[in-house]
Amino acid sequence: MQVKDPIYVKSEWADLKECVYGSPDAWVLPKFLADARLRAQGEFGKFWEANAGKDVSVAAPEVFKELSTQIRKTITILESHGVLVHVAGPISKKNRLFPRGEDHGVSTPWMRDPFVTIGNNVIELAPRSLFHRRQRFAIREILASTMDRGGRYFAQPDSGSDDYVDAPGWGYLEGGDVFVLGDEILVGHSGGCSNPEGARWLQHALGSKYKVETVTIDPMFPHLDCVLMTPREGVAFACLEALPEGLPKFMLDWDIVNVPKTLAKAHMGCNNLVLNDRTVLVPEEEPLNFIANELKLRRFDVLRTPYRVPCMAGGSFRCAHQPLVRI
Repeated sequence: MQVKDPIYVKSEWADLKECVYGSPDAWVLPKFLADARLRAQGEFGKFWEANAGKDVSVAAPEVFKELSTQIRKTITILESHGVLVHVAGPISKKNRLFPRGEDHGVSTPWMRDPFVTIGNNVIELAPRSLFHRRQRFAIREILASTMDRGGRYFAQPDSGSDDYVDAPGWGYLEGGDVFVLGDEILVGHSGGCSNPEGARWLQHALGSKYKVETVTIDPMFPHLDCVLMTPREGVAFACLEALPEGLPKFMLDWDIVNVPKTLAKAHMGCNNLVLNDRTVLVPEEEPLNFIANELKLRRFDVLRTPYRVPCMAGGSFRCAHQPLVRI
């Protein structure tokens, strides 16, 4: 039996020991509402709109097979590097109707957004996106088990059934917006996902040990991890064109690789999986050779594996996982 470390996430680049990963077993396209429009793009956006509410394994079996195969292979790679991987489970029929009685699909191949681990805090988040709000039910038992390993497990106030409420107390947070950089916590704000009120609640929940800072991003990107990767302290890959107010001041003397906007949007160029401060997993697709080469120039080991379909759908390796242990 694998010995389990205490629950703790120190930073984005600390050694990944344990994580929740997306499921290869289910993908039902959500209803095409405002939250879908923010994420849909190109040919896949047209496919999503035409097939909203449909099971992809039925609507496009070859696409689903490719997605499932690529997720399974990635999980195998992580396990071969000693990572304990928990795979998201099913969501019951009744919970698929949460929060307002209509089915918003199953998006469990991507599990970054429903919770976050910061230090020993395991926090169920209140996403703005309706199809993210049900994802917690696929991992509730996994998250609850962290209490037996030093995890401080709690939830952000629920975001209810409205699309969005702009008022005090209505904070929204999605895990793709949250970066753990030691005691510095970044929260992305595109206007369509996490919001400053969510960041304010997170600061309150974490206390004075941490400093939570909001980072404004171009509204064409849903999350901060679409425009930023921090594979090592002092090194960042950032789409500077998508950061209208720039990076946080403490990062200004870092080695910054500027990622072109087209690469960040169309190919998820910043959304890679940092295994530790020496190793990064990057999709095998040719446009991402730029990212791989820049990492190698900085003495990173770069692992490659195909991930075309998840990236096409708007979520690469970081979107697929959320750590429980990085130490």
